[in-house]
Amino acid sequence: MKYSKFKDFVLENMPKNPIPGLWQHKGELRMHILGNPETPEEKAELINKYSLLPNVPPIDPQTIHLHQYAHHLNSSQIMCYNFFRPMMEAFDGTMYKPKKCLLNLFGMEIDKEIEPNEAICNFEYIDGSNENTNFDFFLKSNNIEVYCEIKYTEDKFAESSSAKNPHEQFLCVYKPMIEKAKEIFVDGAISETDFNTMYYQLARNAMRATSPDKHVFFICPKEHEELIQQFKEFSDKCLTDEGKNRVKLITWEDIVQDAYRLGINIEDFNNRYLAFMP
Repeated sequence: MKYSKFKDFVLENMPKNPIPGLWQHKGELRMHILGNPETPEEKAELINKYSLLPNVPPIDPQTIHLHQYAHHLNSSQIMCYNFFRPMMEAFDGTMYKPKKCLLNLFGMEIDKEIEPNEAICNFEYIDGSNENTNFDFFLKSNNIEVYCEIKYTEDKFAESSSAKNPHEQFLCVYKPMIEKAKEIFVDGAISETDFNTMYYQLARNAMRATSPDKHVFFICPKEHEELIQQFKEFSDKCLTDEGKNRVKLITWEDIVQDAYRLGINIEDFNNRYLAFMP
């Protein structure tokens, strides 16, 4: 489904805000927007009251940076939180501890058993590089690392850098990181043009897959043709066979079905975000 039709379809069919009319723009009722919060605390209050599923613990704005539009019912950040949070133990001040069901789920996706010892996970994860990419979700267990970029109704993966000097940033920051991930890129690299003007978000995330135990997942609905086509073009043009093993697009529908196969209670999530899809 083309993007404009897809987004309209989602907003028309997903479960509505139980108290409509919290937000209007120029007289137009925006059923999917939960008010106009001015602070993170106000935003979290709206999200906790209206956006979270029944089995999902409330968000503490002190432990997670809420996106600009997190108070929209179609927020991919809150979609991510609704999906993963029930499969995690309490926050310890730094990271969460994944439950066995989450380790089993990711184990299915990477075709490896993930050990629970020392396993950690978190939302809005920033690794230790100078580049500071925020990953929607991250899991680590021993040498295994999984980085997730979550999409729902966003129009596309960002194609170009917003840096003041993209050329300098590419040379000083990204090129050394690409060198460390050369096994995943065709001819051991990706051109500056492809990186900065065509596949910026896809390549920037993919280059974390520096070893066979490091995986990058892009998760989006199967009906979102633009995102799937963007990833396919990037994968076909830029990734080696080994890169394609480490960097994958997974549809929400597939990962939900895998959760069902493992006996994970995912019914509320499926009904909120996916069950109405054609």
